Parts: sequence; structure tokens; C-alpha cells
Amino acid sequence: MIKYFLAFLIGCGTDVSISKTYETDPTDTSGVTDTSKLEETATVETDSQDSAVNQSNPDLSKTVAYVEMGLMQASCPYCLGLQQEINTTAYTRFHSPTTGDHTSWLPQQDGCRDYYESNVSAPNKDVGQIVSLQNTFGDNITLNKTVDNTGVVYENSYIQDSNYRRNTFHTLSVQGKTAGNAIETLRGFDYIEPYTMLYVDPSYAFQAPINRSGSNNFSWGPSGDQEGFFTIHISVYSYDGGTYYGTVICRSDDVGYMTIPGSYFQQYQPGNITSIHMMRHKTKKQEYEDFEGTIESYSWWEVIGTGYIQ
Repeated sequence: MIKYFLAFLIGCGTDVSISKTYETDPTDTSGVTDTSKLEETATVETDSQDSAVNQSNPDLSKTVAYVEMGLMQASCPYCLGLQQEINTTAYTRFHSPTTGDHTSWLPQQDGCRDYYESNVSAPNKDVGQIVSLQNTFGDNITLNKTVDNTGVVYENSYIQDSNYRRNTFHTLSVQGKTAGNAIETLRGFDYIEPYTMLYVDPSYAFQAPINRSGSNNFSWGPSGDQEGFFTIHISVYSYDGGTYYGTVICRSDDVGYMTIPGSYFQQYQPGNITSIHMMRHKTKKQEYEDFEGTIESYSWWEVIGTGYIQ
């Protein structure tokens, strides 16, 4: 059985030149005009004006916070080393302004590639003990301060499925500041094929074949989220689940089907087992003056099944 679960996976300045103008005899200092003080005064006024402009119109283009919400459903929790079938994530991270992208690990265009990790290295900020997300139904989700490998973050991993609102906007609140509609949750699935990847009993799991030649066809519904996209991650392990070998990650529009060429799996051996992650995603960046920058959001819905290399 798989023992390792792949979790998802700002200045300006003006030079001052000093010069003296002699209106009469150079030796007569009574008529000397020292323009340096005039220029220094003008420079101070200019700097003050620039500072005021910067304060009233801060650069909002850099990312200062990240918020994520997702729901994962495991067909065979025991096979994946999980305690339960449904697992939720609500997570926020506040940090220094950066041009980094929190979701750069996702494929940026249709097609397949090997999976790789990525992160944003900007220093995190401690914004207090509690951050909250409020949805349009009036529910309040509290995110408590904790620490991960990036530093101080805020998280809630215990949202009941019944309290996880689908297709719903959430407002981020912290220290008296709010970011309206900072993130929108996604909907799930009515069906997924091949159905054999969804077997729940460990004795019947790992029955969906992943071909090393030919094509691997997947389908799902409902589909058609125009603002989102879809990925399928297939992670490969040794026959007993003890060794992780690698992951192929493929992206397409949310059109309801995807074909993955078997050539991506030729380096693996027949009999290796796999976890199959079918995921709907939505990413967005929005500028917020209260936060003096951009908040990046990432919402996802994931179903994990099992299979084997054929």
C-alpha cells in the first residue's frame, strides 16, 4: 500500500547642485545670491510630494498574501495512509512583497511534464493569532496561527464537508482589514472514469491500468468551468508502495476528458502501483489597497484514485 501521500501535493531622489551667482564684483559679497538653499528647499518639497504620492498610491502589483481553499476525496483512504475519505484545507500566508508565484508548480499550458516543487521565498509575516474567512452564507472559518517550512502561517484543516460551501466567495479578514471575495471555492464531480480507479476496498484497489504504450483516457463530469482548468497527476510507486519514483502531471481546459500518452510512463516497470489525482483548479490575483498589494488565491477540488502500471 502507498505509505507516502503526495500532498498538494519598493525610492526616489534628486541631486542637489550648489552654485553661486555674482551680480557685481566677485570680491563684493554683499550682492552674492546663494542658490543652494533655494535648490535644497525645492528638493525637500519635491521629496515630500513624492512621499505623499507614494503613500496615497502604493505599488499594489506585488504579491503580499496567499490564500488557498481545497477539498480532497480519497477513494481508498487506507491505501493512501489517510485517516478519512474527505479532507479539507483552508490556508493563508502573509509575507513581504514579491513577484513570486505560489502556483508556479502547476503546468502553465496544456500538455504533460514531470512534477516539480516550487515555493515563494519571501519572508513571512506574523499578523496575530487568528485570520478568518467569511462566505456569502454568513459562515465564519477561523484559521489559527501555526508554523510550516515557510514560517508563520494560518490554517484550518478540520472543516466539515457539510460546512464546506461549493462555488462560494469568501472574504479574508485580518487585523481589522478585509479583502472582499478573496477566493471562490469550486464544485466537485458527479462521475469519474475509469471507475476502477475509485474502488474503496483495499483488497480491490489498484485495478485501473496505466498503459506504458498507447493512450490513457480519463473523463469527468460535470465540466465546463470557464475560469478554471484541470490537471491529472499520476504518481508512481514500487509494487509495495514503499518507494516513490515520480509523478507525471498533465493540464487541459475543464472540458470533461483528457488523454495522457503512455510514453510518459515507459521508464516505470509493469506492476508498479500508482495514485491518480484528478483535480479542478482556479487561480486569481487581486489588488487590495488595505493590504498594500496583491493577494493570490488558489482553489482546488481533488479526487484520488488508485491504479497500476501495465
